Amino acid sequence: MGNGITACKGTCDFAISNDSAACGTGTGTCAQAELLEAEASGFHDENLIAATQQIRAILAAIPPDPAGRKLSFIRTNMGELLAWMDHSGAEVPDDAVTAEDDDATIAQALRLKGYAAAGATQA
Repeated sequence: MGNGITACKGTCDFAISNDSAACGTGTGTCAQAELLEAEASGFHDENLIAATQQIRAILAAIPPDPAGRKLSFIRTNMGELLAWMDHSGAEVPDDAVTAEDDDATIAQALRLKGYAAAGATQA
């Protein structure tokens, strides 16, 4: 009963099964929620620097998960979701929803608001 997901460091993919979520080695659909800081440039101006500092402060203020999961960003075609993810390489069911599934299936598994179950188009 497992898909053989292995612990990930850096480049991970998500797997969702009911109320369980894990990340394993993959192509980048799951990453621990860490936002980098950079100096001002043509693509990262003072507004983005200030926003980055605010977001980092918000993320830092979130208490650790008692279950030891890592605060992570799940990347989908529809956008990103902040979630508690197991990055330990725990077994997940073979029928877990992953980035390889269609948007409607992913939207339903993630319980996304504003997406129709039949097509995952924004409502």
